[in-house]
Amino acid sequence: MRKHIRLFFLLFFVQITSVFSQQSTIYTYPLKDFDKAVSLYEDKQYASAQIIFKQVKEQAATESLQSDCAYYIANCAIRTDQDNAEDLINRFVEDYPTSRKQNQAFIDVAYYYFDHREYKEALHWFERVDESVLKENERSKFNFEKGYTYFDAKNVKKAKSYFSRVTSSDEYGTQS
Repeated sequence: MRKHIRLFFLLFFVQITSVFSQQSTIYTYPLKDFDKAVSLYEDKQYASAQIIFKQVKEQAATESLQSDCAYYIANCAIRTDQDNAEDLINRFVEDYPTSRKQNQAFIDVAYYYFDHREYKEALHWFERVDESVLKENERSKFNFEKGYTYFDAKNVKKAKSYFSRVTSSDEYGTQS
């Protein structure tokens, strides 16, 4: 009889401790799915990342997280050539006008169109970029590509203005 009571208390104790045990931080970290999606995005797995960003956005508790997800969703759409990519970028800009990623969204779209040799569309997006917030390591590429789009649009004066900014660049100097 005592063995049964001891066994009962032992099993009871094991059950109680398992109920009150904690999950590790990796399972409870609130942004783990967002971080997973960013990791996929950085690995150029845009379609998979986009799916996770959509799920995170639906459950996001803050506008900041919703904004970041909307940015990445639109950016994934651009990089996977989805028909509604430009609409998603425009919706992101309209829905989150104070987002810190807005300028980067314009740059990403401009670079996308430039890479696809759609220079008229690229110029439209380059003109929306606030150049004053560009990082130093971004300026050369931006100036060269914006200058090239002006050159393609037969606006030689503006093209020269942007090309002159990269004449000392190792990467773009000879091309400009």
